[in-house]
Amino acid sequence: MDFFYKLFTILILFFVVFFWNKYVIEFIINRAEKFHKENNTNNLNKQPINFFIQNKISIIKFVKMFYWLGFIMLSAMIMIDFIPKK
Repeated sequence: MDFFYKLFTILILFFVVFFWNKYVIEFIINRAEKFHKENNTNNLNKQPINFFIQNKISIIKFVKMFYWLGFIMLSAMIMIDFIPKK
């Protein structure tokens, strides 16, 4: 029973990370880019806004990998009972 509880917890965590990465990350990054292109056109060529706009795809990939790495670490800790019980 304990194994299925852990598996169910990891499955829920997987779906949360999957949908977060699929919709929320790109939405946040695209909204920030859209804001700067509409309201901050005078400063688009200055750093760090220029870096952000030029490397948008790399930033999205990095953030997604960061969340997947966190998922893997949490899943491993759940499976080996690293989280102490009170």
